[in-house]
Amino acid sequence: MKLRTILIFIIGLALLIAAVFFASDDILSPYVPFKEAKTSAGKYVQIIGTLDKSVPVTHREGEYTFTAIDREGTRLRVLHRGTKPQNFEHTDQVVMLGKYRTDGDVFEADKVLVKCPSKYRRQE
Repeated sequence: MKLRTILIFIIGLALLIAAVFFASDDILSPYVPFKEAKTSAGKYVQIIGTLDKSVPVTHREGEYTFTAIDREGTRLRVLHRGTKPQNFEHTDQVVMLGKYRTDGDVFEADKVLVKCPSKYRRQE
């Protein structure tokens, strides 16, 4: 009985370690500016920025591109294959998870997360 419990514990621990390892790109990827993402091309990173509303969002089948400005003021074109988040054009902050592609000078985002602080402000 003890051997069975120990074996189940070891298998569960191994599965937990494997889950953390395979999810580490999303969980452990650092927040970096565009300049650092460019120098570490191909490395999975997170970038916090704002939507450059002076440049229109371009839509194509299954993808869209937009220009973002990181916290250092650097502008870069971002490509996301997938559905555009609701209220995307009205957001105050965009978090982009992905990799910088040297071909085309574009940040290819796997995920685009938006937050509109006005939605969470207390009404006075």
